[in-house]
Amino acid sequence: MKVDDTRVEGGRATTADSTLAAAHLASDAERIRILEAEVARLQAALHDRATELETLFDVIPVGIGVALDPECKHIRVNSGFAKVLGLETSQNASKTADGEERPTNFVCVDLQGKLIPDDQLPMQISAREGQEIRDHEIDVIHEDGRIVRLLEYAAPLLDAAGRPRGAVGAFVDITERRSAEERERRRLAEIAHVSRLSTLGEMISGLAHEINQPLASASNFARACQRWPQTSGMPLPDDVRRLVEKILGQTERAGEIVKRLTTFVKKGASTPVFVDVNVLVRDVIALTKSCFYPAMKRDLETPLLTDLAPHLPRISVDPIQIEQVLVNLIRNAIEATQEARLSAPVIVRTMRVADAVQISVSDGGTGVAAQTTSELFEPFFTTKPEGIGLGLSISRSIIENHGGRLWVEPNAEQGATFAFTLPLDAPTQWR
Repeated sequence: MKVDDTRVEGGRATTADSTLAAAHLASDAERIRILEAEVARLQAALHDRATELETLFDVIPVGIGVALDPECKHIRVNSGFAKVLGLETSQNASKTADGEERPTNFVCVDLQGKLIPDDQLPMQISAREGQEIRDHEIDVIHEDGRIVRLLEYAAPLLDAAGRPRGAVGAFVDITERRSAEERERRRLAEIAHVSRLSTLGEMISGLAHEINQPLASASNFARACQRWPQTSGMPLPDDVRRLVEKILGQTERAGEIVKRLTTFVKKGASTPVFVDVNVLVRDVIALTKSCFYPAMKRDLETPLLTDLAPHLPRISVDPIQIEQVLVNLIRNAIEATQEARLSAPVIVRTMRVADAVQISVSDGGTGVAAQTTSELFEPFFTTKPEGIGLGLSISRSIIENHGGRLWVEPNAEQGATFAFTLPLDAPTQWR
């Protein structure tokens, strides 16, 4: 006989109800366990995702900034951007930060060099106005004068209601790219300029040919006037004779100028000959005074003086090339002296040094900055607004090809001296 063990005590079910309650509790515990396991799985996945994003944030080779407030009062940056800004990753990079948190070791300017207001920086605009900013370039100027060109992108972070709650910025350091582009632009411009100079040389040669004909005619007419007394039996008046002599002198001088110019611009293989250096220097001084000096812009007279050592041995050089070097150094010296607004002379000296002859050109100009001395002889380096930066580079190549050396040194009181040596023994390429 089956006995019913369910009893009612105080109006409550006992055994059966307890069993049912236990079953429910077990079911709830299982669900909780399952939910806890799911929560743990999601937390682990979230942690993994956060780690992935954190790693990406740190190692991506682009500067990244993240702001989680509409005013961008705090911008967190990755290591790449921190390095560009000269900050630590733990520092606040926001220029709109409060108080001492605001970084002061750099300023941001536009491409015209105008200071950008802090609230007009790309991330600040994006976070405040909820707009994307693309391909925006700015310069970051550091305390030490270093300039970094940045290409910037910024996008707003929106909340559930679509309102801006911050911004993310990406910053690419394009300093070297822009520098390379600028160097390439300068190189192409200089190549075009050199091409124009080459064309100018050809034009000078053509013009010289055309000018020589009327010069020769004028000279012949003047000589015919000189011979007038012999052919006509009538004497020339003294004033006419003096004028004819002046005409002859000026036509001969003009012819010599044309000859020197055509020789100076003439192309061709190097032709080494033994020369008297002092004679070569005097010829260059005459060429400079007659051809180049009158055409130079100058406010003050700059005397050209010489200090030439006697009895120097003759040396084997290409005289046209050495003249080219000397003309370039003398022109530079005159321009440097004029820039200093001084009437100090430019002095060309020659001397014997060991187994070489040394030629130097000293000016009374502003001198050469120590930081630019090593760059002076590099191609396309120039300190002149209208210079092309080839003169000293070509001059150094010419002197080294002759087996010599070209250098610059500051004067004791004012200006600088450019000097070069030419060996007494002809280099192999001259033999």
